[in-house]
Amino acid sequence: MDRIRILQKKMIARAIDLAIIMQPRDLYYYAGTAQPCNLLIPAVGEPLLFVRRAWDFVLKETRLPHSQLVESARSSEIAAVVEAYGIACAKIGLTEDAIPASIYKKMIDSFPNSEVVNISPLVLEQRMVKEHQELEWISEAADLFRHAHNAILKFLRPGVTEIQLSARVLESVREAGGESIIRNRRWDASLPPEGLVVSTTNMWRISGHAMTITGVGLSNALPWGASHTEVVAGDLVVVDMGINLNGYQADIARTYVVGSASSLQLEVFNQVLAIQQVVLDKIKPGVKGKELYLTAEAEAKRLGQFQYFQGYGKMKGHYIGHGIGLELDEPPTLDDKCNVTLVEGMALAIEPKLIIPQFGGIVIEDDVLVTPTGYRLITPVERCLFEVRG
Repeated sequence: MDRIRILQKKMIARAIDLAIIMQPRDLYYYAGTAQPCNLLIPAVGEPLLFVRRAWDFVLKETRLPHSQLVESARSSEIAAVVEAYGIACAKIGLTEDAIPASIYKKMIDSFPNSEVVNISPLVLEQRMVKEHQELEWISEAADLFRHAHNAILKFLRPGVTEIQLSARVLESVREAGGESIIRNRRWDASLPPEGLVVSTTNMWRISGHAMTITGVGLSNALPWGASHTEVVAGDLVVVDMGINLNGYQADIARTYVVGSASSLQLEVFNQVLAIQQVVLDKIKPGVKGKELYLTAEAEAKRLGQFQYFQGYGKMKGHYIGHGIGLELDEPPTLDDKCNVTLVEGMALAIEPKLIIPQFGGIVIEDDVLVTPTGYRLITPVERCLFEVRG
């Protein structure tokens, strides 16, 4: 209930009378269940959980007292219950970034005399700072990358295709207990469950909305991720993977070489590592998110690699990382405009990369927890360029 009380305080400060939580990750965060439900949180008083399906599961899963559960199959019934309970609803908060327009319109129609506002910023601001158990689950999710890494060392060799290697990576993490669904808040964001497995040929072909090493996928229907491209000796291979365990995500990337690394590959890797290290050294409570990006940008310029830092040309990003948690890519986005101040309990993915046409790309992505005095690295695999000789 502490999470709900925190949200209620935020609502009171902004004169929001009622929050209606429908998005599954937010519902899980506040109510402890991801079953089909709608959660009503008044600014003052006790919440009500409308259970649309799977009543018996909800009874076992939710943290709410059973007296606060209402069996209901239709969202149209919410307004009648709000009126019956005498809940104020002059201003209603909805997570406008994460519910379909059809449901949004239904809520507008159900409360014709209410002002509807976007409550997503309050929810996501609260979710940025994790509780101890959340940090433990994120750390356990990150630890599963060991299995992916071992699968890469075992199966990566000349002649294997990106998709074949990708399948082995997914198999290794699923066998270890990872959930295959990678959660994203953006309505148009989707990833293969094993993330992105990309070899040199496709590394500088940047697809989709993320300015990163994306790969080209198997078809135009999902044009990122692994393809049928065969790996050849000397190739770089990037594995950039979201891992879900207990509903919490880790986000880790490593770069491999098929055979011995060339002097240029080692040089570029060391430059990426240097960029990441200056950012890590900057992480501590009180630092603003944009300082991390500006630190990375300055190091990339010092190294003479800024034109390839986080992409190139029109496909160039201005970020160095992001939050992780119930979704793979959460606030704060660590870009040049991020005024969020780091606090203890944040979980961040730090992901510098250099993407160079014809050469390929190097990525190092590590997950860190912000501690009282700095950070704790939770990625289980060392930060190096791995030579896989088969």
